[in-house]
Amino acid sequence: MEKKKVFFWNRILLGLVMLIPGILKLVATLSGDNFVSGMLSGIVLFAWAPLFWAWILILVEIGVGSAILLNWNVKNASWLAIIILLVAAFTVNLSNPSGILTHVALASNYLIWIAKK
Repeated sequence: MEKKKVFFWNRILLGLVMLIPGILKLVATLSGDNFVSGMLSGIVLFAWAPLFWAWILILVEIGVGSAILLNWNVKNASWLAIIILLVAAFTVNLSNPSGILTHVALASNYLIWIAKK
């Protein structure tokens, strides 16, 4: 497979990695499920306003995923994705080693994409 196609499909998958969880969190929040704000309330950094941060997280995940899929401002969107993934790795997934590795590996893939640009 040629390099251009590999980067194209990599960009599509990286966009979906952010877009799909953002949409799922949006649907859950709109249906009255408070799992996102509940998850964030357990993190000291976000405990003071978990619902506010839940909406910020949802909007940023959907925005970042959409920007990457549309190949718009990918470098800046990738930095936001890296921050989200690393915060999730070392807070929410702290007791889950495979979750930490997954989030760190995904963050490194975004770094590779940034270096490519």
